[in-house]
Amino acid sequence: MTSTIPAYVPTSLEKIEEIYTTLNARFDSLATHSLAYRLYNLKQLAYMIQDNEERIQEAVGKDLGKGAFDVSFGDLWPIINEINLALKRVEGWMKDEWRIKDAMFSFKSMRPRVKKQPKGVALIISTWNYPWQLALNPLIGAIAAGCPAVIKASEHAPSSAALLAEIMPRYLDPEGYAVVVGAVDETTRLLEKPWGHILYTGSAGIGQIVAHAAVKTLTPTTLELGGKSPVVVSSCANLKIAARRMFSIKQMTAGQICIAPDYVLVVKDRVDEFIAECRKTLDEMFPPSPSPLSTLHASSASNVRNSADLDRMMTYVSTAEEQGKLIYKGEVDKSTRRMGISLIRLNENAEGETGGIVKEEIFGPVMSIIPVENVDAAIKYINDRPRPLALYVCSGNRSVFEKILNETWSGSATWNDFAFATVARNLPFGGVGASGWGSYHGEDGFNTFTHRKAVLEVPYLFEPLMSLRYPPMAGWKQTIFKLMLFSGVSFRRPTSVEGEAKRLQRKKVISWLSGALLLAVSVYAGALGIRAQS
Repeated sequence: MTSTIPAYVPTSLEKIEEIYTTLNARFDSLATHSLAYRLYNLKQLAYMIQDNEERIQEAVGKDLGKGAFDVSFGDLWPIINEINLALKRVEGWMKDEWRIKDAMFSFKSMRPRVKKQPKGVALIISTWNYPWQLALNPLIGAIAAGCPAVIKASEHAPSSAALLAEIMPRYLDPEGYAVVVGAVDETTRLLEKPWGHILYTGSAGIGQIVAHAAVKTLTPTTLELGGKSPVVVSSCANLKIAARRMFSIKQMTAGQICIAPDYVLVVKDRVDEFIAECRKTLDEMFPPSPSPLSTLHASSASNVRNSADLDRMMTYVSTAEEQGKLIYKGEVDKSTRRMGISLIRLNENAEGETGGIVKEEIFGPVMSIIPVENVDAAIKYINDRPRPLALYVCSGNRSVFEKILNETWSGSATWNDFAFATVARNLPFGGVGASGWGSYHGEDGFNTFTHRKAVLEVPYLFEPLMSLRYPPMAGWKQTIFKLMLFSGVSFRRPTSVEGEAKRLQRKKVISWLSGALLLAVSVYAGALGIRAQS
């Protein structure tokens, strides 16, 4: 079969200058601001995916060894889902937000509101593991917000980058949206320029470079950086379901997902049982070659990105094997860079453990299992380390999830499943602390690329009041001004935190009693009405 994928050709630095000038001129013309323009390009983006689905599947297959269904499921469906939401909601997102309710009395007549305006030309630096979703989902937010955008496609997914650069100008306004192909030199040139907003997805190390460059031009940024996403398995967890759900996600893209479960904190009274369940699950779900379900052959599996990454994974495994800590060894085929999931059992609380397995984001098909005394110990372990992008809790009781949710910090948290928060179009996707800052998806994507401009209107007919501030400000003028512009302390002095807690409890009881009384009166009045009719 003849390939339909164009050659990978880096964008020249001269072309980058031309693109930057063209897109800024388009923004300055205000053409990208209209609702019609946004709707047209969003719809065209959806048809770009639909019309080229087979070519996209071929490109990702060349880049990562993924099967066709997994490309559509992991890379393309989330894009279409996001577009559908944006088409439905963008007109409402664009509308001014009125802020009359909370305004002081003197400001209520000044039409206080927040106007939504596009920030300017956006730069989207995407990554390689989901080369379409992680390039185009941010683009949806930019289009919805009225921003032109440049996508810097990842050089580590060259077939996808080349194909995107070929097809996007055929569907989207070529003066409003462009793709830059290349590596360090091209990215460096892009980062030298001021942008309306930069959204970067990738490693923390490159994220720091992006952030430093953005500071020089005072460009706002969103950084999606990943990190070590933990799993907590409590004593009340269903271990079979936990293992099946966890490994079905961990094997996707060979574990090369920023929100993939990285390590598992298991309450030690069930750790042996959990390990046995993990082994059984891996044997059933991914039987060894020559089974077609083996991770060496299955269409749902992927290649490890390159030989260096594969060697890093194999070093984790060989080191653990030498130390007697390897509890499950996945298959490996160096020729195809395919690797099954391997499990490593570490010391309780990872005491005395050193090396990459505990310090680095694994970003591959290796997981460590760490026994802990109880859920509180798991919480302490998580909080003693950089804040993760995702947190997963497996428990039979919701109260366990709520405790961990309230006492830890992470970009997202999911109870009894994995990874789906990243494709939930109604929720913000983003990190906190070391795992990044800012978010996108759905309305949050629109907000990321939108400037929220505060607006007040003070017409000339207000001059009798406004003129009170003109000097000299006599005492009576100061009194009127204070009435107009100062709310004062309108609450009693608090006695203690406990006193505030009691006040809140009384307020809750009064509210409940008022509701119950209102319901009783309504029922009584209804009964009287029925009696009167009869």
